[in-house]
Amino acid sequence: MSSALDPDATAQPDPTQPEPSFWLSILVPVYQVQAYLQECADSILEQADDGVEVVFVDDASPDGCADILSHLQLKYPHQVRVLKHSHNRGLSAARNTLLDAAQGRYIWFIDSDDLLEKNVLPVLNSLIQKTSADLLMCDFRRFEDSPTRPKKSHHEHIASFEGPSSTLGQDPNLLISGLFKTGQFHVWSKVIRKACWPENQYFPVGKNFEDLAVIPKLILNIQTYYHCPQVWIAYRQRKGTILSSLSEPKIEDWMHALNGYSSYLNLHAPGLQAQTLFEVAHFCARTFIRASKKLHHFKTPTANKALSHFANLWQSASPLSSSELILAYLLRGRWLRALQFMFWMRLSQTHLKTRPPAVPPQA
Repeated sequence: MSSALDPDATAQPDPTQPEPSFWLSILVPVYQVQAYLQECADSILEQADDGVEVVFVDDASPDGCADILSHLQLKYPHQVRVLKHSHNRGLSAARNTLLDAAQGRYIWFIDSDDLLEKNVLPVLNSLIQKTSADLLMCDFRRFEDSPTRPKKSHHEHIASFEGPSSTLGQDPNLLISGLFKTGQFHVWSKVIRKACWPENQYFPVGKNFEDLAVIPKLILNIQTYYHCPQVWIAYRQRKGTILSSLSEPKIEDWMHALNGYSSYLNLHAPGLQAQTLFEVAHFCARTFIRASKKLHHFKTPTANKALSHFANLWQSASPLSSSELILAYLLRGRWLRALQFMFWMRLSQTHLKTRPPAVPPQA
């Protein structure tokens, strides 16, 4: 893998120790999570064997995270590595630094405000030895950051994959459709063989919805996969998450995340079944409708300008044309979805047609 490691990211290994051989690298980006970092680290390290390395990158966090990381490194000198950015570069850049630094055969990104459930790592190790799968997927639960908020039963177990579970899979159609059905493309619910990660595949720096830009492409490199229908990750629901605080630029990033996916899919996975192509196109349509609705609420000239490009962005992502998808909806009896899609597609195209001409530069 070619290096995207930033020159200001410096590791602090123990120089007296030989380079270990790890079966798993757990990769944790750190920024402004002082209140959660120790709990996250404990949930991982208390169950990690000697074959697990935990690599943190301090993305120039302005709080007390550096002190917590220093303590962890002293307590677990053979397992914990700490990388540092001299200035804040964002989540994608932090993940790219971690990706290049990982030494394990498998990699698992875990967010520093989330928790690893108890006894997960022994189960994961056993599954890897049993299946040797390129990709292992797990389920998760969502919990509120505030303990005063009531628990929601449907948040206790959220499936990341809709398809065969507890068995080794090799059919790309089932993998692709199973992930696009749930839309759960977060990287932290997936353990990936590092050798399957393409050399030129990095998280887009400075963009939101970075997982959506990476995982749909990454799964096209997967030969074997396994879904464990158990909750392995506790996802902390905090204020200020991307979907709870969508701005115009974030909504545009949402639509751009899958830009060009149709061509990428045709190049790397030709001959997929019609149902698989429908599931991809349907996910793209759901994203298009949701993003269009949210952007339309801003009612600003910049929002209207962005909305005018959404139809083209949808077509760039979808393996089906708009007419093919509408027909597929109608054949499946999904009339309301067809009407919704047609409405927002027409509105996007209307904004494109009614945009004022550009003002020519003055001499």
